[in-house]
Amino acid sequence: MRTAAPTTLARIRWPISRFDVAGAFGDVGVLFPIAIALITLNHLNATAVFLAAGLAYVLGGWYFRVPMSVQPFKAVAAISLALGLSPQEIASAGLLIGILLAFIAVTNLVGVLARLFTLPLVRGIQLGLGLLLLREGIRLIFAKQATLLWNNLSLVGWELALMAVIVLAVFMKSERFPAGLLLLGFGVAIGLCAYSAGLRNLEWHPIPLTLFHISVPELWRVLPLLVIPQFALTFGNSIVASENTARLLYSDRANRVTIRGLAGSIAVMNVASAVILGSPLCHGSGGITAHFKFGARTPKSNYLIGAICLLLAAIGTAAVAVLRLIPIAVLGVFLIYVGIQHALYLRDIVRRLPFLLIAASVGVVALLTTNLMWGFLVGLVLQAIIAFPTLRASLRI
Repeated sequence: MRTAAPTTLARIRWPISRFDVAGAFGDVGVLFPIAIALITLNHLNATAVFLAAGLAYVLGGWYFRVPMSVQPFKAVAAISLALGLSPQEIASAGLLIGILLAFIAVTNLVGVLARLFTLPLVRGIQLGLGLLLLREGIRLIFAKQATLLWNNLSLVGWELALMAVIVLAVFMKSERFPAGLLLLGFGVAIGLCAYSAGLRNLEWHPIPLTLFHISVPELWRVLPLLVIPQFALTFGNSIVASENTARLLYSDRANRVTIRGLAGSIAVMNVASAVILGSPLCHGSGGITAHFKFGARTPKSNYLIGAICLLLAAIGTAAVAVLRLIPIAVLGVFLIYVGIQHALYLRDIVRRLPFLLIAASVGVVALLTTNLMWGFLVGLVLQAIIAFPTLRASLRI
């Protein structure tokens, strides 16, 4: 006698869960503010920026098989914003870094360079990045920007942030209502109340792309200005620390997240982005943490945020205005939460004083100089002083 297998609604699993959705938006506090700034102040093409980011998210999730972050180069963005560099100059930096990373990936020099990045140095880079995100989040919260809601009711940044923190705290441990998704929904709801009237006058179409043209003087100009400072940050955070972070969070599922695979991935997406004058891009250990902490467990989160970036590319003329629906104070809360979670990776070396000293030095110097490269160099010197030959083996990740 055959018994039919039960098919109840309880057994049906939707293709995308609410945690896939929440986790997809875990890193918007880094991606969107930098993208908006580069588009607004450096006149990057919004369609090019989001097209490159969207494709990188989709292909990154497909290849690595775990949620993988995509972020603009932070050092390149900071220097470009400060100096008002052109899209061509920014793309030139991305092209050079892409070619350099492709070379060390193909020749496997990436493995040789990775030996410099020991466990305390990686923890220091993660700490420094966490502190920088924390500081940037606080800056966004206290930026002088009031949000008008109804009639004469307005909220300043710290008031919005306090409300966002309450939402985050109340639902942080909820499995039914992902905190990251609700926090994003809260931000969008506030934005719609404040700015929805302005959306009616926007034009909703992509911006024509402009292709990169090689200029040797520009390449020489951006080499010391952008490429060298960014390379140390990229190698330490986006390659070595990202591999370590993915292994911590996903264990054997992250078997494709290798230093060589990450270097190759970053190389490909930067060369491709440079061709259309998009923003230089990388993976980031902080972004991997962000996606995970807000619920991402499968590549579906990558596909979702990638699709949203591609949609923003399709409405390029209106993309920045749409993103500005999320108040910057709420994005600041995203940054602070992710920064704290990222800095907490330090926990596994707090009882090992030499390691803690090296990591803390890297983090503090990175915070004070706003440059992870200087933090790494200080940590490298300190490690050479205190790490005797008998300890070198234990320094490895």
